[in-house]
Amino acid sequence: MDNTTVDALYLLPPEPQPHKATQKAYVGLSPKFQGTAVPWHLALSDKAYKSFQRDTELYQQQRDNLNLKYYSETYIPTDKVFEYMRPAKINLSCYERYASVDTTGHIHSFIPNRDGYAQCVDYSRISTTTGRLKTIAGPMLLHLPKIYRGVLESRWSNGVVLSLDYNSLEPRVLLSVSGTQPVERGRDIYETIRTDLFPNNQEVSRSVVKKIVLSEIYGAGINTIREQLPNVNNLQDIIQEIRTHFNLDPLLQRLKDEWTATNNNWIENFYGRRVKTTTAHTLINHYIQSTAVDVAMLGFKNLLEYVDQLGRLEDIVPLFVLHDALILDINPNAFSLINGLAKVGGTDIKGLESTTFFMSVDKGFTKETL
Repeated sequence: MDNTTVDALYLLPPEPQPHKATQKAYVGLSPKFQGTAVPWHLALSDKAYKSFQRDTELYQQQRDNLNLKYYSETYIPTDKVFEYMRPAKINLSCYERYASVDTTGHIHSFIPNRDGYAQCVDYSRISTTTGRLKTIAGPMLLHLPKIYRGVLESRWSNGVVLSLDYNSLEPRVLLSVSGTQPVERGRDIYETIRTDLFPNNQEVSRSVVKKIVLSEIYGAGINTIREQLPNVNNLQDIIQEIRTHFNLDPLLQRLKDEWTATNNNWIENFYGRRVKTTTAHTLINHYIQSTAVDVAMLGFKNLLEYVDQLGRLEDIVPLFVLHDALILDINPNAFSLINGLAKVGGTDIKGLESTTFFMSVDKGFTKETL
């Protein structure tokens, strides 16, 4: 068990240590103890050691009382996704051209080795509030402007680098966890809500529904929504009908109760990951975004395990996770499997098996735009 990861996932304070000045002074006096357990009962005064011991015992009690179900049943199994990742092939001419004009500096993280491949990416899953990935080494595709994606090319002459991307993942997650009837596979979630709830109201277009749904998920207030939709009549009633459709009020009340019980420190997402939350208006957003991260990782795990079981990892090579998308390098002899991969990645998600999370295929992911 990785104690550092567990502490971060469960929002525990760092393991107690003596004051930094004391540590520095002791190591300076006794360098042979570096890298070993320091006998603080000898190095500290009795008063300082007793205080250190109390803090250590309290920390250990917190760890002993943890329910590690999320860590063992969701986090660790989905970590397998990163074990499948392989280096991406780099288009050298594009790299050189982009590097000469890129002002972000991100293109340089794709520098190829002598064989023409970038470094394999290394992500952190504990550096952000909701668990969204952060690149800590290797190609920074998470931050690379789309115009530079042509820097990637297939390792096969007629292959293709593509993305399998979850469509409207967060609204679909919200529908699923709230107990609302999920939208059928392939149907546009915003158009479905519009036709189901407002079939005779011409003012309520798909774009109006989308703005309201996303505003509610991201915690925007009524005044902000009014600024975005100044010409929609009875906006308050429309918003409330959409909130009712998503069962938002009961969900928000449950999250507020949970948040209050933790002294306004954190809530748990659908799978049990603790999410640090400091304001009430971010409760829904943090809950849904964090749950969506886990849904995507579970789907990517299902997809890559399926490829592994087929024995096709040499032809279907995973390169990156890009938020809600999985980037793959596909051999031409595996093109016929692509639609099946999208189906596998969107079905049988643990805990939400009744919902299909539709994945779209973008074969133009690396289309050169410069």
